[in-house]
Amino acid sequence: MTSTGPGAGPGPASPSATGEGSDRLAGWPRRFVTIDWPPIALALVALAFLFWLGRDMTFYHDEWALILKRDLSIDGILAPHNEHLSATIVVLYRVLIGTVGLGSYWPYLGVTFALHLAVAGLVYVIVRREASAGWALGAMAVMLFLGSGGDDILWAFQSATIGAVAAGIAAMYVAPQRPALAAALLTIAMATSGASLAFFVGTAFYLLITRPQALPWLLIPAGIYGAWYLVYGHTGVAALRSPSLDGVPTYVAVGLAASAAGALGSTWPPLGGAAAVAITLGVGRLRPVVPLVVALLVAGVAFFFIAGLVRAELGAEQATAPRYVYIVAPVFLVAGAVLLARLPRQVGVSIGAIALVVALVGNIGLLLETHDRLLSKVECERSMTPIARGSAGNPC
Repeated sequence: MTSTGPGAGPGPASPSATGEGSDRLAGWPRRFVTIDWPPIALALVALAFLFWLGRDMTFYHDEWALILKRDLSIDGILAPHNEHLSATIVVLYRVLIGTVGLGSYWPYLGVTFALHLAVAGLVYVIVRREASAGWALGAMAVMLFLGSGGDDILWAFQSATIGAVAAGIAAMYVAPQRPALAAALLTIAMATSGASLAFFVGTAFYLLITRPQALPWLLIPAGIYGAWYLVYGHTGVAALRSPSLDGVPTYVAVGLAASAAGALGSTWPPLGGAAAVAITLGVGRLRPVVPLVVALLVAGVAFFFIAGLVRAELGAEQATAPRYVYIVAPVFLVAGAVLLARLPRQVGVSIGAIALVVALVGNIGLLLETHDRLLSKVECERSMTPIARGSAGNPC
């Protein structure tokens, strides 16, 4: 007699019976193996080190201006901070204040670290595409421990600068294939920090030499930023001075030298100047030309030119500030790694290995120095009221 109860008859085969379940399980090890683990492991090591350094950090100086004077009104979001459109950082701080409060600095610093990892990841992706994974890992390592730009890494307020760099480099990377996405990224970057203007110039140059028909997409971020400047931004620039070319060439040269030196873990201008000239000339002679690397160098020059228009009168040494070095050092890391990868193997690897050790040792040392310097400034503010801390006259 044939049973007709539950489970009787052949029915549909179970996953285990057909092997589908085991195939799915077998796929996991294959996917696990294909993950690019070295940059992930490197990022985790760097993140652990940064969290150790961040244990003493807290709200400092300009952050108090955001905390006390900004809200989510139109004027609160769009009014310039100095000369910068800082809409995204204003919104970020208001959201964090409304959700996690001011009891811990970690949520704020955590955003900064995440954006910093994004910049380092972009350096890795670009160098891997234009050279190899080995060169990419070395360039990423230096970027992760970039103590020459340590003020940006260990101060949460600088999420604005790092975010603009991340979005700006990402826009340049995707521009020829996905110009609409590049336009969106540049819009975000330009709503975050004036540093993004350099990457707008770099993206425009990149499209001009690779896909000029896509240039109209850049009218979107340009139009939005231009409208903001006409309504709000001109007041921030006017508060500094009228743009002038006086001293700008020197400002650009000093800034580029400082950034190239920073990529090597040094603050010695002659070393940076020699490295900047060598990298620029070397990249210019590469055949075939590497358009993205050339465009990144253009962005680096554009940054110091634009900054110099309103800040050169403060002195060329102002261009050596760590917050500026962070913006342009990735350009030299990418260009230097790609250039060395194109040299004869023995020569390139030998120079690259020496440069990597020097850059890592120097930058880790500078990162430790930055921690101590910022900590001393935080201690200096202990006796001050929050309003005084956020004021332009803060002596710390």
